[in-house]
Parts: sequence; structure tokens; C-alpha cells
Amino acid sequence: MKKIVLTCVLALGLVGCATGPQSLYNWGSYPHQTYLMYTAPEKATPSAQITTLEAEIQKTQGKGLAVPPGLYAHLGLLYLQENNSQKAIEYFQLERQVYPESTVLMDRLLQKMNANGGNTKS
Repeated sequence: MKKIVLTCVLALGLVGCATGPQSLYNWGSYPHQTYLMYTAPEKATPSAQITTLEAEIQKTQGKGLAVPPGLYAHLGLLYLQENNSQKAIEYFQLERQVYPESTVLMDRLLQKMNANGGNTKS
């Protein structure tokens, strides 16, 4: 009897280890895009990053996973670089909505945009 119980416990333990941890977020190419932005800006122009990251968001939502923290804010900053302040505001508000812990930072960015007429460069 002890042998059967030990075998069952061992089998359950192995099955539990085989599944591996599931990620809450689909990071996709977001970390790589951020890395390229700093190390090889010619390979990661704002417009190219916008296209790539918006495709990542679509894939992530299709998989039923969460968009990683910071991605919406990053897209907002990219849209600011492209002089599209309306889209930047939308993404900053979305980041604040999805990740309430980012409220202080997103509010400051939005206030700075309002004070500078939609441009955070000053």
C-alpha cells in the first residue's frame, strides 16, 4: 500500500513540474524593441516601434493574456515623438486605467503635455 501511495505522490509531483510556470503577460518583442531603441536607434524608429508594438498588443489580446506594464505608456511616448499628441494621451490614459499604480506618472506626463500644448519636450 505504501508503495502505491509513494508512486502516486511521485507521479503527481512530476506532472506538476512538467507544466512549468505560466506568464501573466505576453512580453513579446517589447523588451527587445526597448533595447534597440537605446542601442541601435536606426533599427527602432518610433514609427517602426509603433507598428511592431501595436501588432504585439493585438497578438496578446488574441491569446487572452495581459499587456505588460509600461507598454501603453511607451507607445504614448512614441506617438509624442511622432507629433501625435491625441494618440499619446489615449495611451497614457489607457496605461493609467489598466495599471493604476502608474497614475502618478501618467498624470504628470498629461499635465506636462497640457502645460506645453501637447509636447513634453522642454
